[in-house]
Amino acid sequence: MKPSAKLGQSGAITLLVAITLVMLASLASFYSARSVLLDRLTSNQQVQATQSRLSAEAALAWSRAELARQYTASQQTPAFWQNAANTPCPANYTGPRWQCSLLSPPAHPGMSQSVSQVVAVRDLVTSPHVTELHASASQTGQNSRGQVRASVFLPILAPAPTGASTAALVLNGCTSPAAGAVGAAVKVCPLSQSGQPCSGSPVGHAVQSFWLADLDGDGLISATERSKCLALLPEHLPGHGSLIGPTTSAPRSSCVLAAWKNVLGDISPEQLKAWSDAQERNGLNAQSQPPRSIYWVDSAATWTQSLGQADAPVLLVFSAMACGQRCPSLASGVQIFGTVVLQTQCQDEKARGWRAGRIEGQVVVESGLQDLQSGSHIQARVFTKPAYELAWPAGMDANRVQAVAGSWREGLR
Repeated sequence: MKPSAKLGQSGAITLLVAITLVMLASLASFYSARSVLLDRLTSNQQVQATQSRLSAEAALAWSRAELARQYTASQQTPAFWQNAANTPCPANYTGPRWQCSLLSPPAHPGMSQSVSQVVAVRDLVTSPHVTELHASASQTGQNSRGQVRASVFLPILAPAPTGASTAALVLNGCTSPAAGAVGAAVKVCPLSQSGQPCSGSPVGHAVQSFWLADLDGDGLISATERSKCLALLPEHLPGHGSLIGPTTSAPRSSCVLAAWKNVLGDISPEQLKAWSDAQERNGLNAQSQPPRSIYWVDSAATWTQSLGQADAPVLLVFSAMACGQRCPSLASGVQIFGTVVLQTQCQDEKARGWRAGRIEGQVVVESGLQDLQSGSHIQARVFTKPAYELAWPAGMDANRVQAVAGSWREGLR
């Protein structure tokens, strides 16, 4: 081969090698720049996600403080629940049992580009005192979104007392059937060892009263005075059971709500009314799923609706307004599973001639219940949990807002 040809071939190879090296260098430079760009984008996204999460956490902290402020300032239902009718609930919280309200945190000076909100969610049937706070935040013009949630206990309802009476009829006074209401016309039955009402061996009392009349004024309640005050006869007590009351007399000049406090403890009428109103506004009723559990009644009209089930008892309260002249009776054929309360304010006349219908559970009357009408069947029953009993952890202060331990979660699931 001629020298000139060899030189030309060598130059071509050198050129190809040089071109290949340049291309490799360019590719390396390109991928290096692309890697730097991706790292920068990822870093920016992480910064944005962190900012959104921190904004959501700040909104959550603010909402806790705001709830504490509102519940400290008012013993009634705070104003923020009034927004519930217009606030859609988060996904997976469907049905009338869930009440949701929107809280709008103020803009944080250091996070001016952040938009955050908190949705408060509570179960109006089983746990109205526990509110889940779902906080979310995003940065203006960015796709990142931070979501956190946690739960708080709210002072919605005082804890139910322990050791409450299990008697079918809990009174603060005397009781007697109406004239002619004999045999099956009036039934008051205690708990039974067999589990069947009005049969088997009784467990506990049929009637428990916290005030009996001291007829002779000697300061003691004799057996004769007790039998005259609690004038139910064996034919009115087919399940047997005892009739008990205090052994010493006490003044009745002031109404101390002994029957109410024994069964409901420190639960106030205002708390029960607010709970009942919230359930009604949210669409809960006797046919809804789950059914409504709390009924606060201000009307004096005869009650005509059967309520409750053995596994879903109710609390039915006829208020002081409903009992203004005389407490409304239950209509013939009405059956109530749960607890019925007459707010008679220690005035016997307001409950005189009352008709109970068929009640499986307990009747609580803050006075006597004289002239109990024919067709009144009151049978004590044990429920897994009474409608008014909420789950409060041991040692919890039910009078203030407190965090639920272990409830914090990132994301809304």
